[in-house]
Amino acid sequence: MSAKTRYYLEQCIPELDDLVDKKLFTKNEISKIMKKRTDFEHRLNSRGSSTNDYFKYIAYETNVDKLRKKRVERILQSKKTNSISDWSISQRITFIYQRGTNKFPQDLKLWAMYLHYLKTRGSETSYKKIHSVYNQLLKLHPSNIDVWISCAKYEYEVHANFKSCRTIFQNGLRFNGDSAKLWFEYVKFELNFVTKLLNRRKVMGLINEREQALDMQNDEKKNEKDDEGITLPTTGDVMKDKLNELPEADMNMLGSAETNPALRGDIALTVFDLAMETLGKYYINKHKGYYVGSDRDFEKQLNKDAVEFLFETSMDYIRLFDDFEDLDRIYLINHVIQYWRQEHFSINLETDLPEQSLDCVFLDLLLNIRYMTVENMDIDQLQLSVKKYMAYKNKLNPTDMKSLQQKYKEYIKEQFLSEMDKESNPGYRILEMIYNKL
Repeated sequence: MSAKTRYYLEQCIPELDDLVDKKLFTKNEISKIMKKRTDFEHRLNSRGSSTNDYFKYIAYETNVDKLRKKRVERILQSKKTNSISDWSISQRITFIYQRGTNKFPQDLKLWAMYLHYLKTRGSETSYKKIHSVYNQLLKLHPSNIDVWISCAKYEYEVHANFKSCRTIFQNGLRFNGDSAKLWFEYVKFELNFVTKLLNRRKVMGLINEREQALDMQNDEKKNEKDDEGITLPTTGDVMKDKLNELPEADMNMLGSAETNPALRGDIALTVFDLAMETLGKYYINKHKGYYVGSDRDFEKQLNKDAVEFLFETSMDYIRLFDDFEDLDRIYLINHVIQYWRQEHFSINLETDLPEQSLDCVFLDLLLNIRYMTVENMDIDQLQLSVKKYMAYKNKLNPTDMKSLQQKYKEYIKEQFLSEMDKESNPGYRILEMIYNKL
């Protein structure tokens, strides 16, 4: 028996004695437990150990702890105890996970199970303990997007620590600026933050500026002690300046959505703009190879491919905006439309990518009626949409206009006419007249 194995087994003795004293296990059962632990420790300390050995050891200790808890309820009943055996097995499981991740730091499944175990223990696991595990994991796997997202979500979904979550996303993007998924999750977080803030104010009735300021100060004090928990890995100055230019949401949330652009989602839109610029640059650098400056036609085509990729990515953001009913979704989508009215990477949608340009026009046409239903139909907004349609009719070529007309009429028919009762709904005739004029 190695010295390390002997040392770990000796740590079990006080716990096992306590289990016997409480009459939760017999001496014969304790001997079997000790034998099992000896076998597992020999496997873990051997050169040929694998993660599977750690999984089996953890599964065994989990079963022992379940049996212990059942016997506590049955034998001790209402008697409250606070002795070493009440927490030692869970501490051992944590220690086994820790040893496993130290020996197999590249095994993400082991890390995931470790974090899941800590989180499911509730108040038995400290906030700082989970932070320390995330810190270790991020230092070892700074390019793993799912780890950054998991860490950030833990901050704002479990502890509502928005400041720390924002820091995690920004640090993650300094390592992984080319990750469309990470940018998307960051925008989603900012939208969630504003939504929760607005809903909270509705519930609490925060009306004036002073009440809002006091509420924000209380939140900052509440989270001050937690901010020290995350000490993330650092990198060079790539993207650092631009990320630092992002507005500090916590300091710009006074007022209402009408008086404060930040409460309409402008911070998320700022992140969207930065995401488009950064992802486009990464796309071009990744695909340009050895053709830098040597072929203008190739460079033009590469820029077109990059903008086409960005356009498809921006459609994902529009679908994301659809989910946030408490925000001004028309305002958010209009920002994306206006973004594509400008030239990016020397590419203009109207002249260089007509298909994407037509999709953008269709988005603009539906903007006023995108969230309109038969129940909340607004004829004025519908007529505004039709006016846009007529304006585009004079600008587009006949082929594009025919395609746009077909899509627009199909939308009107499917969303409204087919859902309305011709006899009982007075708006049906008006809508039918509008439809026939298209």
